[in-house]
Amino acid sequence: MVFAFERAVALARIDPELLSHLFAATACLLARTDGVSPRSVFETYFRRSVSDEQWQEVYLGLFQ
Repeated sequence: MVFAFERAVALARIDPELLSHLFAATACLLARTDGVSPRSVFETYFRRSVSDEQWQEVYLGLFQ
């Protein structure tokens, strides 16, 4: 995870708009690997994600 995060940060430093392309490409690769649609990949990860409140209280500060 740290390796992937470092790569994403490097990409964001080049151009933050590239992150949405990386996100979409990663979802497509996972969908192909898992034999599902990108939407299914997003739904699976959405169900695992933290609430907005928890994100703001606990995790957001780590990125500032």
